[in-house]
Amino acid sequence: MSDDNLFISGWAGYPELFPNLTGEYEFMLPFIRHSEREIFERLDSARGGTLVAWSTGAHMVLKRWNRVVLNFDRIVLVAPFLSFTDYTSEKVVRLMVRNMRKDAQQVVRLFHGNCGFPGKVDISIQDIEGLFAGLEYLRSSRAMPSHLGAEKTTIMHGEHDRIVKPAASEDIWEIMPDATYTALPYGHWIPEHEFAQHTD
Repeated sequence: MSDDNLFISGWAGYPELFPNLTGEYEFMLPFIRHSEREIFERLDSARGGTLVAWSTGAHMVLKRWNRVVLNFDRIVLVAPFLSFTDYTSEKVVRLMVRNMRKDAQQVVRLFHGNCGFPGKVDISIQDIEGLFAGLEYLRSSRAMPSHLGAEKTTIMHGEHDRIVKPAASEDIWEIMPDATYTALPYGHWIPEHEFAQHTD
């Protein structure tokens, strides 16, 4: 594994959602295993290789874009967004926060189901604080668009995404029209084998 092949996952984007990537990529899990600052520092230190980022991870990459784009040979953004609440009502996030206080495991399972992920992931009680932090982050975090590095960037989005509307990726593609945009017949979660043709 190249140290600089990185996968930045999304909210509750546990390795079980992308099991084969964990052997090929350095797997970073926002808020649960890695803070935004730690992710930024790792992105800044990378040299060459491939970056794949899903959902909240893709958003973090976009926030750091002008630095990140110089450090990788290929970049794949999966279900990215510049601002989560531009495409998903903040009421949904507030409801998730409220329900997390009652049954965090059930909230994560419902989220994974709404993503289209067919499996089940058991969360740890130690993860709950990070999950709360991630939801608060989604309410306020914004990325600024840029056209830099579009020629080495692929944007992927599920046509049936119930978490982040495909318009989020389409809006980014408008800013970087030289990127490759691929719409796939999935929801928010896209199986990892779909990444292969863009990362080999």
